[in-house]
Amino acid sequence: MTKILSTDFVTVVQKDYLQVLVRGNGTDQFNQIINKEISINPPLKNLEIKSDDKHIFAKNSFDQWSLLYLVEEDYKKILKFIENLNLNDEILASDYSYGQVYFEITGKNKNEFLNKLTNFDLRSKKFPVSTMAQTLIARIDCSIYNLGSKYVITCNKSFEDYFQKRLKDSANLS
Repeated sequence: MTKILSTDFVTVVQKDYLQVLVRGNGTDQFNQIINKEISINPPLKNLEIKSDDKHIFAKNSFDQWSLLYLVEEDYKKILKFIENLNLNDEILASDYSYGQVYFEITGKNKNEFLNKLTNFDLRSKKFPVSTMAQTLIARIDCSIYNLGSKYVITCNKSFEDYFQKRLKDSANLS
């Protein structure tokens, strides 16, 4: 974890999460296989997330899910999880862990802070808790997960330095 910025109203930290991208058909068999491996049922609706203390599991589209590990996990276990999923012809799982960068944004002014970087409507009636969105933040394609008390943002690792600078700029801390 790296603290990017902290003010009285917002805190941004960079995290080292692991991520698995899963493609499949969402049938009962698919759900059972996933649930057996991580004890969370896959979200059914597009852009819906399910989370617990260890995971964020989001449905990105009709046939694609993202699984983020919020706590440190043995990388070999994750590779075994991917291998187990890929034994089924109906599922394709890929490791996205090291190609992405992850940020957590917390604080009572997290919406106002992010509004400096995006035109995305963060109001709760448009972006409810336990949903995710794919949008531009600081002109970068990102995924943002609304967990209520915090947002988790992920984007391509190649934008890491640029994204960190934009975050600091929007808090006037450059």
